[in-house]
Formats: sequence, structure tokens, C-alpha cells
Amino acid sequence: MTYSVVIPTRNERNLRMCLCYLRTAGETCREVVVDDTDSGLPPIAGVERVYGVKPFVFSRNVNLGIQAAGDDDVVILNDDALLETPRGLARLARDAAKHPEYGVIAASCDSCGTPSQVHCDARYVPDGAGGYHVEPMLHDESTMLAFICVYIPRWVIDKIGLLDERFGVNAGGPGPRGYGCDDDDYCWRVRGAGLKLAVENDVVVNHTRLKSTFRADPEHPADVRLHEKVFEDKWGVSPRTGEPSWWAPHVQPKPYAKPYAKSLEENAALHKRWEDDLEAWRNAREVTP
Repeated sequence: MTYSVVIPTRNERNLRMCLCYLRTAGETCREVVVDDTDSGLPPIAGVERVYGVKPFVFSRNVNLGIQAAGDDDVVILNDDALLETPRGLARLARDAAKHPEYGVIAASCDSCGTPSQVHCDARYVPDGAGGYHVEPMLHDESTMLAFICVYIPRWVIDKIGLLDERFGVNAGGPGPRGYGCDDDDYCWRVRGAGLKLAVENDVVVNHTRLKSTFRADPEHPADVRLHEKVFEDKWGVSPRTGEPSWWAPHVQPKPYAKPYAKSLEENAALHKRWEDDLEAWRNAREVTP
């Protein structure tokens, strides 16, 4: 049971802090850093640098790291996520080995848009008889997981594939760019394959100390609506509600998104190319979809 940590990054300070926390926590796994900064930076001992493709697209750079990890299981770790639990990633690996029904297992964190991923000492849930029971530390998540710190076994990657790079609308273009939903999409595919999602409440990452470099770009503000549109075009429902888009008016594009309709059309042209690339990748690994 070997795993590699894939860290997509746009900020050297965040990266070094993230690595420091990993090593302080006693992690000795392979570290694959997909770097979107200048290639002239000094090397970091024990780190395998893969220089990412610009403009930065989270799913594309994560995929580069997954492929660089060879046959290892993969932990996707944001560069602003600081592991606080000693040997926490090893705990996720043991959970994955013990519970093959889970396709993705997430660490808990101090702040997250997915409520079930927010850490708490004990999680009380209704028992249906007017009382409550304490949920196990490793518990199900029925909808989606934010890819802040998630463990994905290699056999799941072989079955499901890589992250969908269509979630990169207007990357590098003027004005707002798409953000998010690549993790919603992957979770949707995992659940569609009959696997479950889980959160390990005993493993905690700090997600508030460092500032995200994926969203912090004043010249190209992140707009999740652009990627929600891609998700809806692909699945026919909103990633937020699981219902058709007419039930979710909040996902309709803002007026300022209209000039970027061409970007959405161009992004649609990537659909077949992404599917072809995925098929070639599977064939190279001699894996049947």
C-alpha cells in the first residue's frame, strides 16, 4: 500500500509550509509537486517537481501529478491545506485498504463548504426514534467531497479515470474564469460506479491559515457559475442541488459572463479530445473501462 502526495501549487511559500507540515506529521511518502511557478526555483530535497501547464487549471495539473505518481495510490493535497494529524495520510491509506467500498476518502478540516468535512470532536445524528447516536469517525458523505485533502486508491483511478479537464473555462483569458466543480464531477462519477464517499474525522487539515492561490487572482476573478454550467451541460443537473437547472436559478450565468460565451463553446470542443485522451490513457495501462 504505497501512496504519493500530489500537490498542485502556484505559490512557493504555501508549498514550503505545506511540505513542512507533512514532514512534521511524520509522513515519509513520495511527494509530487505540480508547480505552476517559474522553473528557475531552487530544488526542494525529497520532492519530485513536475512543471505544470500554464495557464493554471486545477484538474489538468492534478492529472499530471497523478500520472507522475505511477502505480501509487494518490493523495490530492491543496497547497493551502496543512496536515495537523500525525501520520494522518497513513490513516487514510489504512481506511482505504480496510474499506474498498469507498472510492474517495477525505480528511476533515477546520473550514469547508461541505459541512460533513468540517471537523468536530463527535458528530451526533438523529436515530429516527427521537434520540441521537454518535457517528463513527469514518463516516459516509452522500453527495460530494471538496478536494482539499483526499485519498484515491489507484484501482479507483484506473476504473474512473482522471479529473475532467473541461473544468478550465476561460483559463488565461480576460475577465472571470471558471472555478470548482471538477471535484463534484469526480465524486459524481465515483458514485455512478457504485462506490461511496467518506470523511475521516480523525484526520484533520488546517484550511484557514494560508490563503488559497487558486482563487486569489484579482485580474481573473473565480466564478463558479461558469463551471456549474459545464457540469450541467454534462450531467443535466446542478452540482449544488442535483436537480435540473431550472430548479437552481442561482447557477444561471451572470450578465457579465455573456462575453465569455465563446469560451464556453470552445471549451465544449475539448469534450471529445478529453474522452479520446482518457481512452488512450486507459489503453496504455491496459485497463478496461
